Amino acid sequence: MGAVTRVIAPNPGPYTGPGTNTWILDAGPVLIVIDPGPDDDAHLAALERKLAGATVGVVLVTHSHSDHLSLAERFARPHKASVLRYPELADGDVVRAGNLNLTALHTPGHSADHLCFLLPDDGAIFTGDLILGKGSSMVTYPEGDLAAYLRSLDRLASLEPRMLFPGHWDPVADAMGKIGEYRRHRLEREAQILEEVRRGEGTAEGLTRRVYGELEDKLMLAAEMTLRAHLKKLVDDGLVREDGGVFKPAGNLRA
Repeated sequence: MGAVTRVIAPNPGPYTGPGTNTWILDAGPVLIVIDPGPDDDAHLAALERKLAGATVGVVLVTHSHSDHLSLAERFARPHKASVLRYPELADGDVVRAGNLNLTALHTPGHSADHLCFLLPDDGAIFTGDLILGKGSSMVTYPEGDLAAYLRSLDRLASLEPRMLFPGHWDPVADAMGKIGEYRRHRLEREAQILEEVRRGEGTAEGLTRRVYGELEDKLMLAAEMTLRAHLKKLVDDGLVREDGGVFKPAGNLRA
């Protein structure tokens, strides 16, 4: 793997951390750009300065959320570079640019169209928002799918990567440790929500306050959407049932 450079977009916030990471990979005669980021003049200028006139071979996008995708076409056009993302790229497709091969991995859960990009010879994965460098990734209803998210984490674990380059925060040197941490967090949250439902039925809003406590409005909205995604999985698994917007333990309780 050649040099990997990060340019952080100027869009810090509760959902984006310090900002969205745009990754630039040195692929010999050309550069590969992953997640150009939000449509922001300052970020575009920062990317161009970092490129220093080098040729861009291809632009890859992990998923269609605006803080990753919006700048892609505007950035790629003057470089005459193609923009590739799901579904143009399918699971297992190999992107060849310069002296690098990247394998697209369809990893839904955070979003239905989410891709990660694997450099198999280096054990490195660009994880988008499936795994972040700090904190947990949002899996929010109705777009997020908890069952799919857990399968995507298992998919990454099966590849035994060494290094993760996330869509937000810093690179992760202990890749397997981070994947395990993310999986445990989701399963612990699922168990916590199930325990709370068994303690007493409630609406999604009420259960959110019981599970997460008091949060500022933006974070409370994200927490509720995440809890709803967990509840959907629990309903699909037959552990919880919904009755007129109220969530109750299913009749056939299992440990």
